[in-house]
Amino acid sequence: MKTINVIFYLFIVFSMTGCKKYLEINPDNRVRLSTVEDFQAVITGAYPQAYHMFTELYTDNVRFYDYPDYNQANITSWLKPLYLWSDNYITNNAITPEAAWRKYYNDIYEANIVLENIEQASGDDGLRLSVMGEAYMNRAYCHFMLVNIFAKHYNKNTAGTDLGVPYMLETEKQSGREYARDNIQYVYDRIEEDAFKALELINEAYMSVPKFHWSKASIHAFLTRFYLFQGDWEKSLYHAEEVFKINSSIRDLFTDFDTYFVPGDYTTFARRYFETHNPNILLVNYTLEWNSYFRGSLYANEFRNTFHADDVRGRIYTRWNNQTPNYMARKFRGSLPSDGQSYSDVGLFVVEEVMYNAAEAAVRKDDPDFEYALEKLNRILERRWRPYVPLKLEDYQTVDLMLDKIIDEKNKELCYEGYRWFDVKRLEIPITHWDGTKEIYLPVNDPRRLVQIPFAELDANPLLEPNPR
Repeated sequence: MKTINVIFYLFIVFSMTGCKKYLEINPDNRVRLSTVEDFQAVITGAYPQAYHMFTELYTDNVRFYDYPDYNQANITSWLKPLYLWSDNYITNNAITPEAAWRKYYNDIYEANIVLENIEQASGDDGLRLSVMGEAYMNRAYCHFMLVNIFAKHYNKNTAGTDLGVPYMLETEKQSGREYARDNIQYVYDRIEEDAFKALELINEAYMSVPKFHWSKASIHAFLTRFYLFQGDWEKSLYHAEEVFKINSSIRDLFTDFDTYFVPGDYTTFARRYFETHNPNILLVNYTLEWNSYFRGSLYANEFRNTFHADDVRGRIYTRWNNQTPNYMARKFRGSLPSDGQSYSDVGLFVVEEVMYNAAEAAVRKDDPDFEYALEKLNRILERRWRPYVPLKLEDYQTVDLMLDKIIDEKNKELCYEGYRWFDVKRLEIPITHWDGTKEIYLPVNDPRRLVQIPFAELDANPLLEPNPR
């Protein structure tokens, strides 16, 4: 992409492998990538954050409230256009579709730098292969998120012609090169290839904190989501069971809730929500997020009221201000480092999502298994409801009833983590948003469900076709 930034300028030197004499000279003492450990540091710094979290603004989990004496105008002006599915949001903000596009492709660029050059580096061959696996997996994951944000949901009947995103298999060798959109089938095929290369190569023995890196469990978790979106229910189930062989731990929400939330230590509760000590975490990353901004005009008031009184998940909300009903979920700590932005650890994959994916796949496959699906839901609910009342099979006798329950429970568990939008899109769930004066509808066939490719990219790259409007 023309607007992709080269974050690590030292890459330029190493990637010019065609000029041996140049590589023999180090005129300005810049750092060289010469060892496998150097490349390990590069790929560790190139793990994607949860850039997709802006999509939560598109969903039915938030509602606009005009509190002139409380809302901050700057934050509202930034968030509200996204909430109303507008292409004309404020650019150059850190949490937007534009930022997601740029950051995902930056991470892809760095993965390709590693894959193109690590074989020439000195060092342990086992570590070399494992780092290559991480690079393949980063490349697969980033393209998966891009195609599911900026293109149609996968449809096997049309995927071969539906426009996806450019799949970058190498670094840009020619300045100013233009890229066309690959079709969705091609993108999915390349994602699948890269993910299986990663699954073969990655060795967790080389990772000091595996939950901040791709592991066998988190790759299988990704493949569960991948095949669910592709509609291959049996493969989605297979990879879910591979996750459960490694880790089937459900987060014990009661312990942290009683220890921190009940006495009012909301900050510690939020800080620990995605810490790696939680056994359900499969992959986590420190992420720039909007959810912990207060006074932003978009609140969880209505969604909070959909939880049953006995569901502890519905109680992890607090008001930012006592004079206005402005509830937000306390999942994010909102630490403010030197750049003044809000950061939190965010789980990219957790065991609970895998269980919901497995439940959905079990119900959708040719021979539906309702008992399997219900068992997965109840395993989570027994750590969420006090008192716990198990779901009964006789209450969910049709596929539609069971699927509705699975998707509803999934949203209650993963709300504000950025996953609801993908279900809204793939399951064709209609959405209505209040803009302060009237209801704005997003029908199931509305073209705005395909997030527009950033205008800067369209201007810089004429081969990129915009999404219809």
